Amino acid sequence: MKEIPESDWKYLRTIKDKMLETLCKGINDGALHIATDTKLSEFEKFHRLMEHIFDGNERVATCFDDWRRSNVIMKLLALHHDRLLTEEYLSHLSTETRHRIKELSEL
Repeated sequence: MKEIPESDWKYLRTIKDKMLETLCKGINDGALHIATDTKLSEFEKFHRLMEHIFDGNERVATCFDDWRRSNVIMKLLALHHDRLLTEEYLSHLSTETRHRIKELSEL
């Protein structure tokens, strides 16, 4: 797959940590909601928390593990799917990259 332009790569490196923090905050907030749900037994909380953390870890891995310019378009698709690649962030990317994300996300 064709690499993204250098300017996009440089910009993405500046927002990567912000997007990771946003994702982790959402996962942590979800965990807190599960842990404080008074309708669930302690075992149900434990089970749901384990599933939630496992799923969250998969999302983090899909979006951020092995972050390289040669595969970042796939990471961008995952970030877009998880609504972490906001319109604000997209607006800073080249038309070419935005078009590729849109095209691939519609498949």
